[in-house]
Amino acid sequence: MQCLLCNRQLRFELTIRDLLLPTKIVKPLICDDCQQSFTPLTGQTTCPGCSRPQEKSVLCLECNKWRNAYPWQLTHHALYRYDDAMKEFIQRYKFAGDYRLRQIFISEFVSAISKSQVDMVVPIPVTEQTMRTRGFNQVEGLISDLPVNRLLKCRDKEKMAQSKKNRRERLASKQPFILTNEAAVRGKRILLVDDIYTTGRTLYHAADLLYQAGAATVISISLAR
Repeated sequence: MQCLLCNRQLRFELTIRDLLLPTKIVKPLICDDCQQSFTPLTGQTTCPGCSRPQEKSVLCLECNKWRNAYPWQLTHHALYRYDDAMKEFIQRYKFAGDYRLRQIFISEFVSAISKSQVDMVVPIPVTEQTMRTRGFNQVEGLISDLPVNRLLKCRDKEKMAQSKKNRRERLASKQPFILTNEAAVRGKRILLVDDIYTTGRTLYHAADLLYQAGAATVISISLAR
């Protein structure tokens, strides 16, 4: 077995416990060095609204602006910091299309989502053009072991990727989604799932649609912040 990220040979040995207990044997997918290159946000001081790493556990300036813009609050949780190691992972997985790499975080991401007390898990969609060129929705790939509700659809068949926009352009972007079934979300507790939280604009657009349709609660989660 080789590390999915650096191709280093992985050492894996079964223990007596593995042989005797009827549990699923989890084999490593990446080496210790690659694993340690990622920065978990668990245990760090972060903004309680968006998981931004900071010195104090208070709402950051960005979250306060969102609170003033909408009559509801969106609480977001992220698993990892969007640092150089995560940027490299996203580049290879999302933009270079290495679908194998989704396996690295599936178990951890699905476990975190499963702890949320919600009625529906709604992934952020991609455009038809992205599906044709990339071949997969990177968000759904990261949670492919989990049942989801595809209630959001991109309004346009193709659009400029968020990664190609600057901060001002992202914040000024118009509503990119439509809701395919308004009745389905009425009174429901919903978890939005995305791969990266940057400015929050994408998730706030999605949450706004859901609240307008009568959702009881909308929270969100991403792999990285």
